[in-house]
Amino acid sequence: MRAWSDRPNNKGADDFRNKKLRFENAVTKVPSPGGKPSPRARPSGRALKTTAIFRATIEELVRFDYGGLTFERIAARARVNKTTLYRRWPKKAELVRASLVALTRSASPGPSTGSLRGDLLRISRQIVNFAASLDGQSLLRLRLLKHPEPELAAIAKALHAKQQGARERLVAAAIDRGELRPDADPRMLVDMLGGALQIRLFFRNERVDDLLIARMVDALLDGVRIRPAVPRAR
Repeated sequence: MRAWSDRPNNKGADDFRNKKLRFENAVTKVPSPGGKPSPRARPSGRALKTTAIFRATIEELVRFDYGGLTFERIAARARVNKTTLYRRWPKKAELVRASLVALTRSASPGPSTGSLRGDLLRISRQIVNFAASLDGQSLLRLRLLKHPEPELAAIAKALHAKQQGARERLVAAAIDRGELRPDADPRMLVDMLGGALQIRLFFRNERVDDLLIARMVDALLDGVRIRPAVPRAR
């Protein structure tokens, strides 16, 4: 057996290993704001089941439309008991509304970034990403806002109004901060941005990237920004 002193000198490797270990320990022991380590959040079984139910509802809605939508087929697709659906959503309209709310949440504006340009860039990316998703394409095929089923059209209209209102409030806050002219119209600004994106995406079937989004947002803001006063020449 070799004596310890005869072993090769691995000091560099040992130092690296010790530093790596100290780093890993530091990472795992970083406290959360409450003072305890932050465990990796995992969806609960109930949350996963709810997600499966919402997705099954949207898929069945696309396949059979609102009139042909049944709890039996939704339960079978989601692999849950039908009584689970009736217990949580006694009426079909309630389940459809909850599913659409969950689906459109990814396209909600969220809190302000602190600047209107940042807010509009984020809103634009959300719209583009949602339109490119399978869920977004499904809703597009349904044409919810003008759906012949009054109940479904009413649900879609209410969700659209809520989403539109959240975006308009971001513009109104920018007016209050002095970023935009006081006479800027929040609804018109949001509609113009959404309309320009929809033309590119759905009518022209063109690719919309971050560079194009930035150009569209800047062109839109150029017409409503408050410009610094230029001193008059004497």
